[in-house]
Amino acid sequence: MSKKKIIAIGLISTIVILASILFVKEYNLREIKKNDIDVSQFIITTDELSEGKAQINWKNVASIIGVLNNNNFKNTSENDIKDISKLFLEKSKENNEFFILQLDEVISKLDMTSKQSKRVKDYINDLEHFGLMPERLDPNDKYAKFINTIKNAAKINYEEHNILPSITISQAILESNWGESELSKDYNNLFGIKAHSYWKGESVQIKTSENFNDVITDKFRVYKNQGESIDDHAKFLKENPRYKNVFDNKTYISQAKALEKSGYSTVAYEDGTLKYKDLLVQIIRQYNLQLIDSEMHGKKAS
Repeated sequence: MSKKKIIAIGLISTIVILASILFVKEYNLREIKKNDIDVSQFIITTDELSEGKAQINWKNVASIIGVLNNNNFKNTSENDIKDISKLFLEKSKENNEFFILQLDEVISKLDMTSKQSKRVKDYINDLEHFGLMPERLDPNDKYAKFINTIKNAAKINYEEHNILPSITISQAILESNWGESELSKDYNNLFGIKAHSYWKGESVQIKTSENFNDVITDKFRVYKNQGESIDDHAKFLKENPRYKNVFDNKTYISQAKALEKSGYSTVAYEDGTLKYKDLLVQIIRQYNLQLIDSEMHGKKAS
């Protein structure tokens, strides 16, 4: 075999090897490695940075880190998450309040290529039904269906009354047992609001549970639809002075704390410590409800 042929074969072999390496690399980058993501770490860290400001979307942060680190999450640190999370927070010059920047604005800050930008968005799509409890996030699951049924009303409620969608939805889940309670199914009362003497609307007297354990018989408000129940729930909070602090808070953990502190529920652990805030936060994180807040905090900027 001539020397030229040997060189040619060597070059071809090298090209094939390099092409194979590039193919494997691209294949490994194709879908985000969900199982390598410490979801709890991303949620807790983004929540800490969001507190008192605006809600950061942990999935957006994870997707950007995934692209920057070539889909390797095994060595992702808290500081890595914080560094990217901070890029999403912006303070308004008009009212000095924080809001969430759009994804493309953060991608631009990082000077990402168009290919990287596309991959970030592909990774976000990969995470659409992913979280702490992926099995509960299937859109065909009854839990996701209930959330989607009231999500738009919760968004409108936030724009009109400033109660975060995550708080409205998580309270509805807790108070109505996912819309399965008699009050919810038959009378559209998602929050178990009673019909006191000043209530001018329709009411019904039924036996129901209170604080998840106590059984009571009382008069409760009746609504035409769930949207009316959500709107009245916000008005109920606004008209009651003890809940004033709820509206002063910007993020879901703070609003949940304020509700508990204001005496919305007396449900407690065995040692007597109140746990209503913990129940709300747990639901919000399990079902990614804080991401709806993040969406609304982004809209506030426009």
